[in-house]
Amino acid sequence: PADPKSTTQKDCVPIGLPATTFYPVATNITVQKDKVLIKTDWMDTNRTVYLDGRKHPPASQLFQHGHSVGHWEGKTLVVETTNFTDHKMGLSTGVPSSSQKKLIERFALSEDGKSLIYSGTIDDPVYLTQQAQWSGRLEYRPGMPQSNQKCNVEVARKFLGDY
Repeated sequence: PADPKSTTQKDCVPIGLPATTFYPVATNITVQKDKVLIKTDWMDTNRTVYLDGRKHPPASQLFQHGHSVGHWEGKTLVVETTNFTDHKMGLSTGVPSSSQKKLIERFALSEDGKSLIYSGTIDDPVYLTQQAQWSGRLEYRPGMPQSNQKCNVEVARKFLGDY
């Protein structure tokens, strides 16, 4: 396991995508006409997936959770995310990612309508020798409460032993 003192979480920075999406906390996905909002109840992880046809900004404009554009393929939301900042834990706990990371995500409703099949690919020529793939299920739990708690850097650093 990674050294807790080297974790970005001590600075209230969550691990990167797609690992954040699998984090075992409440996530709300709100579909609007021109965008999809994804709010994960962990360290203010909020994403906007633009569905209005816009392109990604110039490569010099970087964001912690990248810049996401999407489109519908039938009932499946397909999202392309680029423009990530470099991140010490951008691929997973203890695995960094670069600003060259590119993520393609697919969100498809399961046949019974009670979960999302979440799958995709990651490319990062700086840290990966080949494209990585994943697939998993996000369960629908309408009664799961949001904590609405904010990360406190002082408490996080004390808990993770950075004092």
